[in-house]
Amino acid sequence: MRDMTQRTPGIWMTERQCMEMLDEMHVAHVSKAAGGKMMLTVIGPDGGETLSVTEIKGRSSITLTTLEERKKGVEENTFAGMMEGQLPTGADRSLSVKYLKRDDQLTAQEEKEKRQLLLEIGSEMSHHRTIVGAMNYLQIHFKDLEPKLARREMQLPGAQAGLTGGTKLRWTKGIKSAALYCLKESKKESNAGKDPLTICREFLKQYVIDGEENYEPEQLLRNTQQILQLERTR
Repeated sequence: MRDMTQRTPGIWMTERQCMEMLDEMHVAHVSKAAGGKMMLTVIGPDGGETLSVTEIKGRSSITLTTLEERKKGVEENTFAGMMEGQLPTGADRSLSVKYLKRDDQLTAQEEKEKRQLLLEIGSEMSHHRTIVGAMNYLQIHFKDLEPKLARREMQLPGAQAGLTGGTKLRWTKGIKSAALYCLKESKKESNAGKDPLTICREFLKQYVIDGEENYEPEQLLRNTQQILQLERTR
């Protein structure tokens, strides 16, 4: 009962619902650099990809817009066969026209199809609204959720296999973002004994940078050093 009452105002999402959506989306890892974007690694049968929360919400928002248009079309009966009629144009002339059926002109089969289509679209819209709500909840409550997310990650054997073994995950944020990620990892207490090149190697064992499949750890290290030099000169 407690979970049902602890809803975040404005998005009406509970912690349990948020975590369930992460499972449904096959999220294996959630991270956030200080002052940086929150990143989610999503795994699948063909590997995976790393996306920001903003990108995930953007994808669902675009899908919701498309679904709204589809819903409007179904409500207007665009899926049903068109009606044909004659439009008088004067002088005993008429023009053949086609127009959408009204609800009372639908056949029994078309009425059934309309109900089914609206049910399917409504279900898909609800799913994407829940994704957006879960991402909002994650952004608001990340600090509180971080320990639970870490424990959850350790309890996902399939995800851990995807993160550490055979198939690499696809890093879709570019080289600079990968270098910033490595810099963030180098500052963690758990990596205090590792040199920067080792951290770059570990990153490229886990990820393949989209469009840079043959990128070497030494190249990634040079990018991290360039970023540090720029920060020092500011």
